[in-house]
Amino acid sequence: MARPKKPTESWIYDQVFSAILEQKLRPETKLVEKDLCEVFGVSRTIIRKVLLRLSLDKVVELRPNRGAVIAAPEADEVREIFAARRLLEDGIVAEAARKCTPADAAALRETAGREHDCIRAGDTSGAIRLSGEFHVQLAAIAGNRPLRDLLRQLVAQTSLAIARYAPAGQGTCDDDDHDRLVDAIEDGAAERSRDIMRAHLTACEKRLLLDAPERTSDLRAVFSGVLAS
Repeated sequence: MARPKKPTESWIYDQVFSAILEQKLRPETKLVEKDLCEVFGVSRTIIRKVLLRLSLDKVVELRPNRGAVIAAPEADEVREIFAARRLLEDGIVAEAARKCTPADAAALRETAGREHDCIRAGDTSGAIRLSGEFHVQLAAIAGNRPLRDLLRQLVAQTSLAIARYAPAGQGTCDDDDHDRLVDAIEDGAAERSRDIMRAHLTACEKRLLLDAPERTSDLRAVFSGVLAS
């Protein structure tokens, strides 16, 4: 999106939210107000409003005496995020199957195709963005704005979970779940759409190393082999 002459609060919010979704801003990244003011050329008042909105979306944490940081969901929180998505998207795909038009199906196929292209090209950020866009498109087809806004938040939280817990080099997966979802939705097959979506979200969750110990940056642990030799 082109930069407006005078960036607004909403425009800056969209830029930061997109950067989180695409994993350009990773968990625990500190968002320094002064730096954001310089980047966007606006006052601290506007930046603080943006950070407050992002904190309400649960993608930024406002920590006393430490400022704003990108959220780093704990394993149990990630499980809850996926559980919420399964419940929410179960209804979304059923409604989308009822309302989907040929133009809607074509738009979904185009998004899924671009996602595949990004994965093959090694464009992880682009693939993550398009994957999230695909799911939000489904909510738009279902025609319920509050559900779409809630799903958009959950998609961004999922991106943070993937950034923190996905095995190295496995932030995306090139499967055909999205293609099969479009087929089912275009056919008006609500139950088949639900089955595919549940399996898809469960598979995404299982790829994450939620039971693995936290990666450490403790210097003694990092250099323990050297110190012992």
